[in-house]
Amino acid sequence: MATQIPSTTSSSTVEDEFAGLLDVVIFDASCMDSSDSCDAEHIVHLVEYYGADWCEPCELIEDEMDTLNRSDTFVLQHHPSVVDETFLSASKLRFEYEHRLLFIPSIVIDGQGLLTGSSQGLELSNALSLRETNFSGLNNVSLSSGNLSWTASRGDSVSVWMTEATPHPTRNRTHPTLATGMMQFNATDEVANISALRSETGGKIVVLLEKTGIYRLVTDSENPTGGMDVYDGNTTGFETKNDGASPGTQAAVWTVVLIISLLPAMYMRWSISKQAPRAEEEE
Repeated sequence: MATQIPSTTSSSTVEDEFAGLLDVVIFDASCMDSSDSCDAEHIVHLVEYYGADWCEPCELIEDEMDTLNRSDTFVLQHHPSVVDETFLSASKLRFEYEHRLLFIPSIVIDGQGLLTGSSQGLELSNALSLRETNFSGLNNVSLSSGNLSWTASRGDSVSVWMTEATPHPTRNRTHPTLATGMMQFNATDEVANISALRSETGGKIVVLLEKTGIYRLVTDSENPTGGMDVYDGNTTGFETKNDGASPGTQAAVWTVVLIISLLPAMYMRWSISKQAPRAEEEE
């Protein structure tokens, strides 16, 4: 059963043993074409939301995020499902290999907290109010004419995500900050040309300072049970029930169920194989 964790997590523990989100800054995409240097905007919370256009419960969570009204929080939306027209391979890699997630919708808060499923996603506002961050490490960050510069006092990776307002293909809504491109650099590079991320529609540029690896996410839900949509990487999702068991436990249970369901067919095949030699002997 999932366990509710305190509102603060030791940054030293996360940084020493697992991947960590160390600092986050935001630029307006117009800075890409400006000859004047744009200064970065630091934020307090980063919400990484994994959704899909085919996911109906996701619409409820997106409505919830639209009403957050928090100037200290930025929502970076990912579409990791290859079924979506707006699928981004970098989002899929982050979903599967960095955040190690299994379900859509899922929300990662500040690289530490996790809300999974349609019911938990509606707890976002409360979870943010309980979270405290101390982002730091990116200094002297500026952007002009497509050139990003920075100094990093810790971490090993700088990831740059381009987000754009993107219409939903079938519903009358817009994803306001959907990830449409990503570039990654060594934190020690201190300068990079990100012109390849330039967009004609504007948007926001999100710069993440990270310690690379696998994130250790803990539940931020006060009700760790409920419905969730299964993600399989290339098919539409379906609604299932989750009793709070771990993904490994659920997989083991389904394996046993599958074996039990095959037992009648296996017995029938065995019976037929035994009867065949007897028929030959009688002849």
